[in-house]
Amino acid sequence: MPNRLSTRALTILGALCAFAPAARAQYRGPISETAPLFALDTPTSYANTPFTPPVESMIPAWDRLVKKLNRKGVGIVVDYTSESAMVLNAGHAGDAGYAHQIGVELDLDWSRLIGWRGFITHAVIVNRAGHNLAADLGERSLNGFQEIYGGGGNVGVHLVYVYGTQDLFRNRVQIALGKMPVNIDFANSPLFCTFMNKSNCGIPKSLTRTAAGYGTYPGSTWGTRLRYWPLHGVYVQTGLYGVNPYLNTNQYDRTGFRMGTELYTGVYIPTEIGLIPSFGRHNLVGHYKFGVAYDSSNYRDLYRDVNGNPAAATGLPYGWTNGKTQIWLQGDQMLVRNGSGPLQGLYALAGMTKSQGENSPYDWQVYAGIVDRGLIKARPKDTFGVEWSETFASRDLVASQWIRYRKNLSLPGSATYPQSHLMTFEVTYNFHAFRGISIQPDYQHIWRTNLQANKPQVDAIGLKIHAVL
Repeated sequence: MPNRLSTRALTILGALCAFAPAARAQYRGPISETAPLFALDTPTSYANTPFTPPVESMIPAWDRLVKKLNRKGVGIVVDYTSESAMVLNAGHAGDAGYAHQIGVELDLDWSRLIGWRGFITHAVIVNRAGHNLAADLGERSLNGFQEIYGGGGNVGVHLVYVYGTQDLFRNRVQIALGKMPVNIDFANSPLFCTFMNKSNCGIPKSLTRTAAGYGTYPGSTWGTRLRYWPLHGVYVQTGLYGVNPYLNTNQYDRTGFRMGTELYTGVYIPTEIGLIPSFGRHNLVGHYKFGVAYDSSNYRDLYRDVNGNPAAATGLPYGWTNGKTQIWLQGDQMLVRNGSGPLQGLYALAGMTKSQGENSPYDWQVYAGIVDRGLIKARPKDTFGVEWSETFASRDLVASQWIRYRKNLSLPGSATYPQSHLMTFEVTYNFHAFRGISIQPDYQHIWRTNLQANKPQVDAIGLKIHAVL
């Protein structure tokens, strides 16, 4: 009986993958073309990612030079992203903030350089500066109006990552090794950074804000990742990363160039199964993934003391828990194709994350949205997006906060009132203004900033500018 079930499962997977066309260059797309420099290694097509992002440059002479270097095995990308936002109400009308990132990426294809087949290295450094508008509203949670500010804030030069990938067995296996973020591979999508709000751009932020092991761009730790393609359009990947709770802090290293592991507290082990079907004669691409991760570090219990009683009531230190588990389920599906390429069309996307409630401040996060690239036929490179997200505080955290609140004690989580949940709604439109330049007006509505019911609703408008040299 088990053998029959296994055979039937493989048959179903094979049938789903039969919809997928053969891998073609035009269907390979590792990055969001509306986002800042952010080369993902999560599969978006039926192959591992190209060695360098296929971006559009605003300077033709530089573009020709880069393409010439690409043919020799050298990939260079330089880009600038700014995100400005202004609050319209909530007692902070007129408050505004500007933040930017300047990024430089260097990719080397060693098969073209010295004949080392299947080996590619990647490195990125960034400059980040500006003002975090969300902090003006007492917002210390995962929400933020300007996602580009996150991960260290103001820093002159920051090493994001440096790592290599090796393809084996006719590209059915890939090994990555180096100093790298978890989120370039796991629980990610090139659609997320269509949006300016921090709750989803990069990854659903409840993952990284509840586990130090889920290192996210621009932070990185030493790690390795193994990906295997058992069937066409189906992949399984797993990784092993160091856990650094002081990542992107002055206590560790704001610049990212510190290579030591002396502050690591454990290992983070994510595993993800992905399916990339493509339906019909228009190749309507979808991306579906399920993942689970374990962080071996010790974390403070959010409710119980060292004796298992409510710490807020006894006054004893909060106890320790060993290990933390997270899961995610994500999907997006192209419904209408507007042109060639994996991002060129109308997508619906949705997903959820779950973290361990007794030691994670954010328990659940759910989101849904649509992204449409090429909505207007005369403007095939414009992108329209709508997204909703809701994040729920851990019930253990909330219970502890209520005890402390009634005793007039300070609350964890930088809260001034017991937390509950946070909702965000965003509408955005990215205009392809000129080759290599996009201008993106944005609107956001936030319910319960910092997950607090006593906070007013917030409306904000924003503007993102992205330029590739």
